[in-house]
Amino acid sequence: MNPFYAPHIPFSLGVAAWCVDMALVLTLAAHPICARAGVLIAGLFLAVPCFVWAQPFLRALLMCFASMPFAIASAPVLFPTIIGFRARLFFLCTWGFTCEVKRRARSFNMPSLVQFIAATAIFAGSFAAVITIPAAGRWLLARWLAGGIMIFAFAEMETACHKLLTGLMGLMAPAILQSPCLSASVNEFWAKRWNPAASVLFRSFCFKPLARQGVAVATFVTFILSAIGHALLVFMAIGEWNLSLACGAFFLVQPVFIMIEHSMKITRWRLAARRAWTLFVLALTSPLFVEPLLQIIGRGWVKSGNTVSANVLPPTIAALGFVVFVVVFFALASFASCPEHAPSKTALS
Repeated sequence: MNPFYAPHIPFSLGVAAWCVDMALVLTLAAHPICARAGVLIAGLFLAVPCFVWAQPFLRALLMCFASMPFAIASAPVLFPTIIGFRARLFFLCTWGFTCEVKRRARSFNMPSLVQFIAATAIFAGSFAAVITIPAAGRWLLARWLAGGIMIFAFAEMETACHKLLTGLMGLMAPAILQSPCLSASVNEFWAKRWNPAASVLFRSFCFKPLARQGVAVATFVTFILSAIGHALLVFMAIGEWNLSLACGAFFLVQPVFIMIEHSMKITRWRLAARRAWTLFVLALTSPLFVEPLLQIIGRGWVKSGNTVSANVLPPTIAALGFVVFVVVFFALASFASCPEHAPSKTALS
């Protein structure tokens, strides 16, 4: 416990600190020596959300955003052979050259707009169900189911918004979320559809160095580190270890099911059976993740005596704002870093 912990910094000041953090990191990243100072500054700014006086949900969002300047600052230090700000930006936007970023003809994707609207409506409806269902006894299963649907709806909001915006910009770029509900295995869910940028980071700096000790060892250690990070995130948001440890446990059990599905050779199954298996595993383990998330969202947003619509509107707007901001941020960065003919990895290094 931090004996000096006293979150009296207003949320607006925390947002301003994030903007200053991003500006300093982008400025310092232009020179290899200054970039090291950028890493230190971005690392120190990671502590700012812990002292912000706001709803746990807003504080957790600010913590997630604080990792973006740190990732940008770390790139030129970890990969000094990539010369030039634009080249480093291109490196980040392609998830370390693992995905493609290029220009294309502009288009308006009507199905993505419909998907975005529908996903937002489902998000709001599932959140309304969460706050009306009693959080005790036999109703817990219904609450967790509604929470799981809400999470998948959020993922579809991001997926659809990314397709819509990049189409309008005439850009092909990787998305943070790629319809996780369509995953055909637990491994695919974590490696390709749920935050593939983080998967690339863990794969490069944790999994590959440990793979010589065995794939199982590397997989478990990777998820252990992820469990620690998510447990700390929940604790800094709401300050309760029982919910924090539950969230960490969710990530600890994932490699067990990855090993099980590997031994069952589910790649030979039909697509429908593989998707059913993945949804079953996620549904079985989801309470460990869903309940801490619902506690983060509910505290500060949901007020007794208010109508359901009054309680649903603020978190829905916050989710929409988060999705749009993240998509716009990475889309603009990808557009700025991508030339008419995208450079190759060899050319940049």
